[in-house]
Amino acid sequence: MYIKNEKFSDEETLLEMLFDFSLGTRSAYTNELVAQIDNDLAINEKYQEFIKTLPDADDRAEVYEEERDMRLAEILLEQFDSFEVSNAHLYAIKGDAQTLLFEIDLY
Repeated sequence: MYIKNEKFSDEETLLEMLFDFSLGTRSAYTNELVAQIDNDLAINEKYQEFIKTLPDADDRAEVYEEERDMRLAEILLEQFDSFEVSNAHLYAIKGDAQTLLFEIDLY
């Protein structure tokens, strides 16, 4: 994990930051989005069929985390213009407004 203060708007960096900040604390806003994603995955028959083919719980957890992060990134990229890491916080930016997504204690 390498978290530095930066501003970005690309999907690749966002996915990296979502992975890194997953060790931190989600904001209420992010919790709502993840709950929505969890509900969508729970009723997605193709996803459920695929998950059942994975014999190992660790593999299922890894696939879930990757799918969750990809879907979360898609939603965030649709709703916001850019993203910023500042003082161990990940923000989404739309115009002049910042929305906290995650915070992490780096000490």
